[in-house]
Amino acid sequence: MRTNWSNYAWKLCWVVGLIALTLLSSFLRQRIRDNSAITFDMLPFFWFNATIFLIFGLYISLLFIKTWAVNINWPLLLCVSLPSLLIAFYSPVIFTIVKYTTPDLSNFTVPIPFWLHRINELGIPAIVAGLSIMIGMFENRNTNKSN
Repeated sequence: MRTNWSNYAWKLCWVVGLIALTLLSSFLRQRIRDNSAITFDMLPFFWFNATIFLIFGLYISLLFIKTWAVNINWPLLLCVSLPSLLIAFYSPVIFTIVKYTTPDLSNFTVPIPFWLHRINELGIPAIVAGLSIMIGMFENRNTNKSN
């Protein structure tokens, strides 16, 4: 019996890529954290957190895509991806709007509920958004359904 080793090789390459992505994100997070400590500007940190977790979700979804044929699953995109993206990027967008539209930044309030901030700390909405975007766009559905 002959074993097809290419499947194992792709999975090992995926793990190597995951390690590289983790190291790169850790390095960039530290650089942005250091810059935020110097400039007292947390806006790049909020954008980085939302974006890097979205990239991790997109990368994890590579494990689940078997064929690269576009086959859009609209319910998944509209009911899972869109709300997850809105939750994940609400804080950075609101902070950006407040920063660039408020003349006196020493006295301002940002309309972000505490529960939303707690949810986004772990990056789960952005990871779910990345996973569901890729799976929703390249879903492997059977078009030949037999009754």
